[in-house]
Amino acid sequence: MHLGPAHGLLAFALFASASACADASGRFQAFEDRRVELGGEAGASSSGVGGAGAECRPPAPGVVSGPALLSLETSTSPGAAILFFGQLETPELDGKTAVEFTYKALAVADRRTEVGEPLVVGPYAIGDDGKFDAPTAESTLPGSANAILPGVPITSQLTLHGTICGVSDFYCGTVTGTVSAPVRGDTTGNFGITLVESVDDLPARPRYGCAADALAPEL
Repeated sequence: MHLGPAHGLLAFALFASASACADASGRFQAFEDRRVELGGEAGASSSGVGGAGAECRPPAPGVVSGPALLSLETSTSPGAAILFFGQLETPELDGKTAVEFTYKALAVADRRTEVGEPLVVGPYAIGDDGKFDAPTAESTLPGSANAILPGVPITSQLTLHGTICGVSDFYCGTVTGTVSAPVRGDTTGNFGITLVESVDDLPARPRYGCAADALAPEL
């Protein structure tokens, strides 16, 4: 999850049907099949948030990958999730599993149109306990993707603190960082990463944090 210049990632970033269930199950099975092919150990089963169960171990390198939605929320504006879409990868890095994410921000108007420049975050190594820290370079979120102050660009530098345990369709964590425009100050927040089939298959209410009720409103 090369969670790099998170498009102001967020700058203030801080600031559904049987078929859907079948798709999710299908993706999970695909991950498991690939794990077996690679001869790796996926870690704890996805019995909890981000695959976390009684025991948390990161998946083997390359097991978790595919299109993904990154949702960010600011502690000052609960529920106002800023969305990014891209490709999640878990490559090998120095003998360990790492996380890397290439993505672009999504316009608030339709949650489908990609805006701004493509960004890359990572790869960052995942610890033996499944935890990772992914600092991003300072970058600017286009105003069209700002769910907090529509039309207003946001410049920020953030760090994602997450956990990737085993194989799952969802991973999450918290965010810390600083915002330099349109205001200045420290900020905190939450994030969620949901593996999906494509940008046309995003959930009606994207999940932006580890809490079960951390769901953005429908359009």
